[in-house]
Amino acid sequence: MIRTYTTRLKVARKQNTRFEYLLSQLCKIYNMALEQRKDAWMQFHTSLSQYDQHKELTELRVWFPEYEELPAAIERDPLHRLQLAFNGFYRRAKKEENPGYPRFKSATRYDSFSVDSQNFKFDFIKSQISLVGLGTFHYKTHFKIAGEPKQIHVKRCGKRWQAQVVCDIGPAPEKKPVHKSVGIDLGLTTLVTCSDGAEIENPRWAKQEADKLAEANRFLSRKKRNSNNRSKAKENLRRCHQRIKGKRNAYLHEVTQKLIDSYDLIAYETLKINNMVKSHLAKSILDAAWGELIYQLKYKAEETSISTVAVNPRNTSQLCSGCGRKVPKDLSQRIHACPFCGLVIGRDLNAALNILDRGMRSVVFSTRGSN
Repeated sequence: MIRTYTTRLKVARKQNTRFEYLLSQLCKIYNMALEQRKDAWMQFHTSLSQYDQHKELTELRVWFPEYEELPAAIERDPLHRLQLAFNGFYRRAKKEENPGYPRFKSATRYDSFSVDSQNFKFDFIKSQISLVGLGTFHYKTHFKIAGEPKQIHVKRCGKRWQAQVVCDIGPAPEKKPVHKSVGIDLGLTTLVTCSDGAEIENPRWAKQEADKLAEANRFLSRKKRNSNNRSKAKENLRRCHQRIKGKRNAYLHEVTQKLIDSYDLIAYETLKINNMVKSHLAKSILDAAWGELIYQLKYKAEETSISTVAVNPRNTSQLCSGCGRKVPKDLSQRIHACPFCGLVIGRDLNAALNILDRGMRSVVFSTRGSN
């Protein structure tokens, strides 16, 4: 299993300057590589690969000292990132979606780089990370980093720096036998409704901080472009968003851990969130962070031998969990009242029961298929 741990790096002033310079050079390499690919296609109808540009980078390091003084392995990272961007472009074009051709990046948008396992060393006792050609850094974390570090992503977050450590923590344990199962329905009024009747509230973090966000936005809009005061206002706005994100993620960790500790099998819907945020409920859906909740639930379940089952969300709210007949209702109707069997329960609880039923059916069918 692969896990990523996020830690805060303690960076001295000289090291901070070094990091900033490195990012500016990597941004230039990314933009030059993108321009080269565009020119090659426009002039010769030739597609350049990541490895073709590796050779160009070697020559660039010979002729320009400012690139030669930086670690070669880190300078190849923008080429790998550009290749991933083109892979995504080709994949979306093949599916006849909006392809989104890779764009040139400004220095403010290029804020991270990656280091592979051959170019860093960990000292878990001293809480230090040594990056080849960049120095040694202390990291700060409240949890233990487990497994074998494979890669590090160093990211600029405002005036601070983070290290995202990718670790191999070994094979996944065998699944536990199922004694207690649950279906969960994700919502906005109630964040999680469980099929056993338990409910987890939605704090609506962005709504709680709406006044502070609006004030920070107004403060930023009044500042002159490219001024120091505008930079300070932009940093203040970033911190407001970061504070909301931190509260939201901490709460989601509490929610998902509670679910993992309480059940052996958890069934959930495969929601197409990208399509759902095109509606008038977009802000509320993004604030609820359903995608992050499911992501946390899945990786925690994998680590603790808990089973998770994704089910089709079609008509989970419309079908009666008692008799299986369809009872149409719009979003304003919060009570499910079946005219056929007389079942009267909450709309979300009815959906959670249907999700659990589909999840259990899926498990039974997969078990039969494996036998």
